[in-house]
Amino acid sequence: MLRVWVMKRSEILDNISVVLVETLQPGNIGSAARAMKNMGLHQLKLVSPCSISDEACQKMAVGAYDLVEDAEIYDSLQMALAGESVVVGTTSARGRSNKVRLYAPREIGPVIWEYAMSQNISLVFGPERRGLNDKELALCQYLVSIPASIDFPTLNLSQAVLVLAYEIATVQSANRRPRLQLATESDRKQMFEHMEETLIQIGFLSRSNPGHIMRSIRRLLGEADLTERDIQILRGIMSQMEWYSKEGGKMSPAEVEKP
Repeated sequence: MLRVWVMKRSEILDNISVVLVETLQPGNIGSAARAMKNMGLHQLKLVSPCSISDEACQKMAVGAYDLVEDAEIYDSLQMALAGESVVVGTTSARGRSNKVRLYAPREIGPVIWEYAMSQNISLVFGPERRGLNDKELALCQYLVSIPASIDFPTLNLSQAVLVLAYEIATVQSANRRPRLQLATESDRKQMFEHMEETLIQIGFLSRSNPGHIMRSIRRLLGEADLTERDIQILRGIMSQMEWYSKEGGKMSPAEVEKP
């Protein structure tokens, strides 16, 4: 009989949530919940899911259906991530720009664990047919791609969840220090909105089509570990730029509006 490594539940694991976006098959939600519980994860968020009361969901979850029953349900991914400090998105390596750093599950496991020692972190999985789109991936600070055969690279949703959860579990006992306390997704969203409007005001962005360059800016800053103070500094810079463009002068540091 296969011997399974049984872990003790940890408070650190409670800081890690799994977010399933627009899952199409009820059975996949159940299977994903089972994979989570196998590895000690308990926080499940569902974004616009299919029916979770479906018999297939309950059957595939087996003894983990309580995770589905307790899951938080949201209308959008942005709402689901509002209180999260760190977001890890899953994606296929195919078609991805070389400018975007893709982590392997073994690389990202220690990163997730270190963040979870002091703050909330989400692992985001897209719909079965399309995965996460570019807009959804833009909300993620880290992107993960699971290596697979070039002849048959598509993994089932629960398999992807299990691979990442396992890699987190393998670093559970390592002696690691917590990472910096990062700003929440809500804070980052407000900062990017402030930045976009300011860059439009000074003529750097076109009001009719600011999205292309803003996506690059989001990717650039999304890879940085931005704390609340970092956000305040960046928004202070935006406030100074706004003042300068309107008044033709500059404020002293003490006069810059604190967002």
